[in-house]
Amino acid sequence: QDGDYQERVFRQIEEKHPNIEHIGNWHTHHVNGFPNLSQGDHATYHRIVNHDKQNTDFFYALLVVKKNHGSSPRYYVKHYLFHRNSDHVDELTDAQIRVVDVTAVATPNSVTDGSPTHQIEPTPANIERAKDQEFFSEFFPELKALFSKSANALYWKGELTLVDSSRVEVLTMENSDNGASYYSISVRGLDPAVAATLSENQDRRFRSARHAVLHLENDLNRAVYQHTRG
Repeated sequence: QDGDYQERVFRQIEEKHPNIEHIGNWHTHHVNGFPNLSQGDHATYHRIVNHDKQNTDFFYALLVVKKNHGSSPRYYVKHYLFHRNSDHVDELTDAQIRVVDVTAVATPNSVTDGSPTHQIEPTPANIERAKDQEFFSEFFPELKALFSKSANALYWKGELTLVDSSRVEVLTMENSDNGASYYSISVRGLDPAVAATLSENQDRRFRSARHAVLHLENDLNRAVYQHTRG
């Protein structure tokens, strides 16, 4: 995620191989399940294609949208093409993507007969996950999205810095109740005197991971402040 480092490495490679170009990115949403590029993704790729150091007038984005458990292909992907000085974004089919310099291989879901590509519709839970991803990336970068195979659930985990500069580890887990998704949250590494004031958080349900973290952060900071004053 270090853009300055990435550019330095690219420029070093470019010195030895002047013909190399940065034509696109591989990106994944298969953890949060959102089937489209987010607004933040669009903003980033428009910024790249319009950058004065971008030599091509296009930018290609491959998006992994869903893992195909036990079937082929292993993942469903989408393809996007961004253009310099244009807000328009083209979505390409698998049939329009061809690997060169090696034997071209058509993927099993390639469109060769005019049939539509596989469509993955967003669900409310997927939309909330994508919003969580954007929010945490910008405001809480230390919180990372992970997946528990044992619980078969998505969760966010990382450290939170409080008003007194202390740090605690938080974990907010996605749960399901009769098909409706909600998040619970827990915290470790908290001063026991402060933790005693937070018992009401144990059974609370939140509609998104970001709401859970924001509520917990507010409660923690208030508890730390009150404990300090006491």
